[in-house]
Amino acid sequence: MPSAIVNFLKGVAAPFQALPLLFKPGIRTYAFLPVCLTIFVLSSATYFLSSTIDSTLAMIAPNWPGWINSVVSWAISSLISIWASFFLLGFINFLSCPFNSLLSLKVLAHLSRSSERKNDTTTLLIEVRGSVSALKAEVKKVLYYLKFAAVILLLSLIPGINIFSPLLWIVFGAWMLTIEYLDYPFSNDHVIFPESLKTMACQKSTCLGFGLAITLIALIPVVNWLTVAIGVVGATVLYRSNFNTNELS
Repeated sequence: MPSAIVNFLKGVAAPFQALPLLFKPGIRTYAFLPVCLTIFVLSSATYFLSSTIDSTLAMIAPNWPGWINSVVSWAISSLISIWASFFLLGFINFLSCPFNSLLSLKVLAHLSRSSERKNDTTTLLIEVRGSVSALKAEVKKVLYYLKFAAVILLLSLIPGINIFSPLLWIVFGAWMLTIEYLDYPFSNDHVIFPESLKTMACQKSTCLGFGLAITLIALIPVVNWLTVAIGVVGATVLYRSNFNTNELS
């Protein structure tokens, strides 16, 4: 089997390897906060989004035959739901990035079989400093997203090329999810964002497989409540096995 396919499958498998780790002592407490935040945001958004979709459909298809109305309703509801899911996931990632950094740190410690960190003042200061760094990195990731999203948006307006724009958005979205979650273990090992980006680019097939798997999870109702936690833990597992083999200091 070609190495690119093997690496792609490794990326796909990483989020599913994360599931057992979510319930490990020392990890589940840190996974609980992103999960609660995700449930709150998605539940609130679903409530308001349902009324928005209903009013939109009432405006654009008021007198169409029943079967056409059903098809249009399904298509519009699906498109709005997909775009809303990606937008909300980005919003949740931004809000939860300090918790995500700590979650990744605990997973790295567990995977490296290092002794449990003591809850002293020094450790607390290290974790707070890591959370602040995560916020700074999040801003850099947003700027990176906006730069390339603008390019794809322009390509989407060019006749002929725009037929590929849905595929470009899916691939770019998967790549951004990989960057979002893999940057946490990189940052916890003191690798700055530009350097981690170069390292990820060297394993594109692995990163694409991981990002597409997270994308699928994000689109499944109820299961998507675990998207952020699975993304962080899965990315840390992937980082540990594919990007770095050093013991966590």
